[in-house]
Amino acid sequence: MPPADDFRTLVEARGRAAPAAPFLCAPESGRVLAYGELARTADALAADLDRRGIGEAERVAFMLPNGIAAATLFVGTMAAGRVVVPVNLVAQDAHLDHTLAHSEPRIVYASPEHADRVRDALARIGRTIPLEIVDPDGLDLPPSSTPSSADRDPGRPAMLMYTSGTTGLPKGVLLSHANMLHAGSTVAAHHRLRAADRVLSSLPLYHINGQCITTVGSLAAGGSIVMPRRFSVSRWWADVERWRPTWLNLVPTIVAYLLNAPDPTPGEREAIAAIRFARSASAPLPPDQQRAFESRFGVPIVEAMGLTECASVAFCNPMAPHERRIGSPGKPLAIEARVVDRAGNVLGEGERGEILLR
Repeated sequence: MPPADDFRTLVEARGRAAPAAPFLCAPESGRVLAYGELARTADALAADLDRRGIGEAERVAFMLPNGIAAATLFVGTMAAGRVVVPVNLVAQDAHLDHTLAHSEPRIVYASPEHADRVRDALARIGRTIPLEIVDPDGLDLPPSSTPSSADRDPGRPAMLMYTSGTTGLPKGVLLSHANMLHAGSTVAAHHRLRAADRVLSSLPLYHINGQCITTVGSLAAGGSIVMPRRFSVSRWWADVERWRPTWLNLVPTIVAYLLNAPDPTPGEREAIAAIRFARSASAPLPPDQQRAFESRFGVPIVEAMGLTECASVAFCNPMAPHERRIGSPGKPLAIEARVVDRAGNVLGEGERGEILLR
């Protein structure tokens, strides 16, 4: 399928080309969301937002754990021509208040366990915004008889994502359809993902890695995702045995937990043998842990580095094992990069400075 540069076009194309193919598997419920259902739900969401008077380019926020509802709202909101605002489930009250006040969403979707936090935050900031409580296992929307008519301009805003706020209040990063789909298609091409590929990822949909690498990367490739609501060390290899992923999306904390866990069972070992690679990002992976993981489980790890402003794509190691450099985030991936001093002068090899990306 030729590459698409807006979410509406991509979701429609996937729904037509392989309507029964799985897009997302929810381990807790065993439910599988197919591409055809994803496309229909995106149309239903667009129609529902139209009925509510929420126009194109307006913000739609959600505070949901991983699952079918969160993934459908994430992709479907952008396909419907609105700007999605994923809300951090573990945000401090001040950060939650700032996110909702700054983004000015027209509606907030929340799971039952997070609804009270949203209500309290809206009361603190003095905003009257509709709150829709949804089941994490899926959206209950009336079907639409007409496809979405959302604008297909790739330069239009798709997501307003707030950074972690480690040096103050979270910063809003506005990413376009073209930004995010460039990142997803880059990941799919670099990791040689195909429709038969399936990723196991518990990385949250309120983080750029879980958004662009796990979800948009799989959507760009036409592949599927196994998306637990949260990471469970006791269930990880059992989910590998049940759902048979071909790659893993990890962070160093998960690597450490798996190294400290009991050995996989023989059945789990057999399933692990079919995994082509694991990807680790979001923090530096200690070289000794990478070597230990690869030795113990036989799965090569490709380390990468990204950031919200780059739609999670910045650096990545090559796929060929002999070209990787353990302890390094890799080479520039679909971006330009240079290292400069305080005056902006480009530095030579081995010199320490600031990284600039474009």
